[in-house]
Amino acid sequence: MKNKLKIACACSLVLITLSVAPTPVAQAASTVTIKQDVKASKKKHKKQSKTKRVNKALKKALKEDQGFAEGKLDASGNPTDNGTPNSEYDFATYVSSLKYQSNGAVKVQMNGKVQDVTLVEMDTIANKVQGLVDSTLMVENVIKPEDVSKGTYLRFFYGQRALGHSNLSDHTKFKWYTD
Repeated sequence: MKNKLKIACACSLVLITLSVAPTPVAQAASTVTIKQDVKASKKKHKKQSKTKRVNKALKKALKEDQGFAEGKLDASGNPTDNGTPNSEYDFATYVSSLKYQSNGAVKVQMNGKVQDVTLVEMDTIANKVQGLVDSTLMVENVIKPEDVSKGTYLRFFYGQRALGHSNLSDHTKFKWYTD
């Protein structure tokens, strides 16, 4: 067979080579399917790299705010041994990690300090986490400045236990699960 269709696709360290001898009708259908598959693969890869980039930025922003809260960073963000803790950033000391998810929500993993807070204090912490998340997502071009007032959907956890989440109708308000 003289008409052979050869396809080579390099995706994430994998090289796929396919050699077939299609009929003219099958060849046209195969070409369309392959183009759609390659396009979907590129879109998925772009989404994964965006998620990684955003998570790296969230981790950096959280660490910086924790540094300000603990007095380990000066006002310019430079490390210091004799800094003064800044109580404006104390909320960050309740958070272990922030994880941006492909659906646009952010998972907020809290640490053991959260066990001793009231619902009012939890609202305050959540609002400040919301500010940190929104400003980071805006800098990373995930949301636009006008979207900041809407807030990002947040889900709060302590270990495997769900603590609460943003309201669906207003992401700046929170629903807490109480015993």
